[in-house]
Amino acid sequence: MSRVDGAMTATRRELIDLLTMAAEVEHSLVCQYLFAALTLKQTEEEGLTPDQMNQVVRWERFILMVARQEMEHLGLACNLLTAVGGMPQFRHPRFPYYTPMWGHEMALLPFGEDALRRFICYERPEEIDPGDAFCVERPATVDGELPPLEYSDVGELYKRVRAVLVELADSTTDLFLEGASQQVSGVDLGTDFPRVGAMGGGYDVFLFPINNKQSALAAIDLITEQGEGGIVAGDLGHYQVFVNILEQLQAAGPFQPARNVAPNPVLYRRHGDTDVTVIDHPLSRQVLDLFMEAYNVMLLMLIRLFAHTDESATDIKQLQAAGFFPMMTMVIRPLSEVLTSLPAHPDGELRAGPSFELEPGLKFLPHSDAAWVVLGERLDQLVAKAGAVAAQPDAPARLAYIAESIELMTRRFKTELAAADA
Repeated sequence: MSRVDGAMTATRRELIDLLTMAAEVEHSLVCQYLFAALTLKQTEEEGLTPDQMNQVVRWERFILMVARQEMEHLGLACNLLTAVGGMPQFRHPRFPYYTPMWGHEMALLPFGEDALRRFICYERPEEIDPGDAFCVERPATVDGELPPLEYSDVGELYKRVRAVLVELADSTTDLFLEGASQQVSGVDLGTDFPRVGAMGGGYDVFLFPINNKQSALAAIDLITEQGEGGIVAGDLGHYQVFVNILEQLQAAGPFQPARNVAPNPVLYRRHGDTDVTVIDHPLSRQVLDLFMEAYNVMLLMLIRLFAHTDESATDIKQLQAAGFFPMMTMVIRPLSEVLTSLPAHPDGELRAGPSFELEPGLKFLPHSDAAWVVLGERLDQLVAKAGAVAAQPDAPARLAYIAESIELMTRRFKTELAAADA
């Protein structure tokens, strides 16, 4: 609620601002959790015993489960934004970046105690003392530099969202402006599989449309329960998942479960950049550039899916079919794993990694005809770039399979749309 000049009334603008911040936070958490999980070693040949390899596999599965649920939270935040008249939010700042909600900055770090402690702080339940959750003091700020905040972690942010939403829902007859037809559900995506314990039976992405106060509060409650440690259909909360992994890692004895991946990898250093690692190995730079292209094309599809206007049912179906699983599971994840196997520099043992960097022009295109032309062009460019990188003499064989997946996905995407327009 606004605190400027003593005003105390909740507004739609404040709710949209809070939900936009929540979506940015969720997306940033997804990237950090994926980065950590995909730095874990893949085979015993990387210096692990069979027991250690089994432990690493379990850790990866749990962290990826949390990352998928954060994707669910991002989707629900976007549905909430659409419902109340906002714009679905898929942008986040360049890593690393400081957020006033925590002393820890948002950063891409390989799996290890430092990363796990940050994750524990991010997901801290309200009843846990910040010091016990490895949270640190926030840096001092100059008066007026940042707006006054009444939350210091994810749980408190959603508590503020909940309070503002309840006040508006109780005082406004038209708070919810867009319903299910303009939102995205797990049924649409085919992700509403039966949930069986912490491993799920599917993808742990259970989106649902928001059209009234009850469904809005259900979304907020699901997000906070999964994050802070509530038990949701047999699943551990994210906080407890990371506490358990940290304790298991400390009890496992001296071994290195993760590859020596560079923190905050980037292609180029910008003015004012600190704590980034410029990837300067020639092949690794090409693969990182391909990853960035694929990541941004995927986000363009997701933006179009969550903020669609006058698209046909076929258009929406193709966005659902291409933007979610093929791009995430057959392109983004394998490219990330390839990057963590490649050198960051021509000399040394440091490995590269995914940057999750956004293009300046990554925004919603309001004109649907133009948007589909742009998407088609970007997919063609992605196919060409993947083929060129895979053809490099020293390219890992896996890149050829990734290039084939991208080409197949693009062909299907454009063929289906052409058939619908015929």
